Amino acid sequence: MEAKIAFGTGGLRGIMGDESGCINHHVIQHVTHGLTKIILTDDAPKSVGVAYDTRFKSDEFAQIVCDVLSAFGINVYIFDRPMPTPMLSHAIRLMNLGWGVCITASHNPQEYNGYKVYDFNGVQVTDYLAARIANSINSLAENESVPDIKKDLIKIFDNRVIDAYFKQIINFVGVETEQKPFPIVYSALYGAGANVVPIVLEKLGFSPVCIQQEADGAFGGLKTPNPEEPTVFKAALIEAEKKGATLILATDPDCDRVGVMVRTKQGFELLSGNQIGALLIDYLAQTRGCKPGDTVISTIVSGQLGEFVAKSYGLEFVRLLTGFKYIGEYIVNLPEDKQFFFGYEESYGFLAGDGARDKDAVIASALIVKMAAYYDTKEMSLLDRWHELCEKHGYCLEVLHSFDVSQDKQHEIMKQLRNDTIDGATRRDDYLDGINGLPVANVMKIYFENPDNAIVYDNWVAVRPSGTESKLKTYIGVCTRTYKEAKDSLVELKDRIRQTLKMT
Repeated sequence: MEAKIAFGTGGLRGIMGDESGCINHHVIQHVTHGLTKIILTDDAPKSVGVAYDTRFKSDEFAQIVCDVLSAFGINVYIFDRPMPTPMLSHAIRLMNLGWGVCITASHNPQEYNGYKVYDFNGVQVTDYLAARIANSINSLAENESVPDIKKDLIKIFDNRVIDAYFKQIINFVGVETEQKPFPIVYSALYGAGANVVPIVLEKLGFSPVCIQQEADGAFGGLKTPNPEEPTVFKAALIEAEKKGATLILATDPDCDRVGVMVRTKQGFELLSGNQIGALLIDYLAQTRGCKPGDTVISTIVSGQLGEFVAKSYGLEFVRLLTGFKYIGEYIVNLPEDKQFFFGYEESYGFLAGDGARDKDAVIASALIVKMAAYYDTKEMSLLDRWHELCEKHGYCLEVLHSFDVSQDKQHEIMKQLRNDTIDGATRRDDYLDGINGLPVANVMKIYFENPDNAIVYDNWVAVRPSGTESKLKTYIGVCTRTYKEAKDSLVELKDRIRQTLKMT
């Protein structure tokens, strides 16, 4: 019996249930069986690290993974409690394991779960390896059985692995030695971050007020535990007012994304992933310095300010396809004369240091708090510094909008964008052609003339169909000399692309 959910570059993700097309015990066993065949024929070590988040059945699914792998004679290491996916990535590298599996559906609603696979570099598998795994899963015979479990091959990760993860973050970020009171509220959104983020912040010299720390697959009733959504900060905002906090952080269930709210005179404001990325590039370059060959890596749908800031410090800047797996892959393949400096996505994924090779909300949280404390000593907020950067480089604003569109309609829209004249467009980059050596992707990026004559950079829209869901994503970015002009330009470009796509 074949798994009914396709294994892709993001692994598996779907609604849990006994029905066909759902994530369940059989699907997890079937997929792991297929993965096992690749592990046994691959050159990488025959050992696997396993992690899981706080979702319903995550621990059960993780145990099934361990059982199947051990049955085929593969050594397995598993955490004894929910742990962040970046800690798994770090553990793979630290222990020279061949592979990793994490049971998580990231920031999806509680009905979902999923299955991520990592290679020996601690990088989530990309196109070629994902295709091999998918083929192996699909080639399994319906009655192909799994041998008896070998429990002696299943071991718990030693606490020294966890301590090493903490140590590399603390060594990179640096302990705060001259800190004035800096109240912070941190929410784990009932996820794995509760087991790690408060410990790291305390080791760094901070005293966060921690809420929503208990493991809960229902996520306290939240519609979706996504720190990109302002609604998930409701409880944190109440606590921040009680404690007089100036900064709020929230991480998603597998703790690879972090959202940030900053106190302003008007109340708290949610920073975008693009704002955080630009601020962290600036902060790291200011406080750590940089050298020739230092490289910042981002994506084709991330905003412009981070690139402007990076280049102003002499940093190299690279854009890849959407998905942090491509950033991780790029890092491990950097030539000897290049060094990884920082990586980020607009969707709240950030990475620094030499620990994980996937987005890491633990080190990102530590850096954000340290950065906020740094500017607090200058009587500035993170938003104050962002405005300073915009005054220098231009006000860059972005927005992501998803349309509910059928697969057939998505195909029609992409065909239209490729063939029709688009009013005001200065050029089109079609990633179906494999631009700049990137893998082929069904993404179109359209540039529009900037009405602000003082800015030489075009405004832009990237259109990306889901491929598996009835979702068409549009990423829109503008850059002008003033904040008001940027907001107006963003509204105008949103309306224009809506008309172009014939969306109501």
